[in-house]
Amino acid sequence: MQDYGSESERMEALYKKIYIESAKIIRNEVDKLKPDVNCRACTIPCDIQKPDIFSVFPPKCPYNNWQIKVISYLTNDYKSKLRVSKKSIMEKKKDYSCNKCGNCCKLAVSEFNPMQLKQRALRGDKYAKEFSAIYVPYESEEMAEAICPDFYNKLKELMNPNERLYFYYCSKLGADDLCSDYENRPDICKDFPLTALKILPDCCGYQPWHESVEKLAMSIKAREDLIAFYKNKIG
Repeated sequence: MQDYGSESERMEALYKKIYIESAKIIRNEVDKLKPDVNCRACTIPCDIQKPDIFSVFPPKCPYNNWQIKVISYLTNDYKSKLRVSKKSIMEKKKDYSCNKCGNCCKLAVSEFNPMQLKQRALRGDKYAKEFSAIYVPYESEEMAEAICPDFYNKLKELMNPNERLYFYYCSKLGADDLCSDYENRPDICKDFPLTALKILPDCCGYQPWHESVEKLAMSIKAREDLIAFYKNKIG
């Protein structure tokens, strides 16, 4: 068995493998749309030796339509398939339930500081509005680590070391580790976890769900990343 040394190395290696596999699958889809063009009979000036989806084709070249069809297919039909897969993942979440450990309430993490969250909320970001309404920033990372050391260390290990993280706790959490306003909890709490790729505490009731769908969730993310790459590269 491969010894990765850490969970972050395991996830990085797994995503890299899935990304390569996904790239081959999408490339196969792209090649299916490639037109059968006899370049030798073409009179349009061109120095392209082997037409590729990322080539810069001259005006009126039939391969320009190929690029248009590829972007249209990937951003519409193919993304629709990914949405169906996402829905199946979230449907499977219904087989699991909260363990009431309170860790997600004691230690929430965001890439945005409190001011940025408020600004995003004012611009209509529903998640930022709900998050900033109930979550309070810790005065220091040391305080966050002291409250949930195991979950804190897991978050720090799996996050990009060059990325600044901000730690928060829920103002509605009672002394018994239960929500003091459960009936009025926001959607971000009702729908937690919002994504199968979210980092969860080991004691979380949704952790087994996360593990069971991890590869599929990574595959969806890899294909979404590849679609964005094709769209940006082709223009």
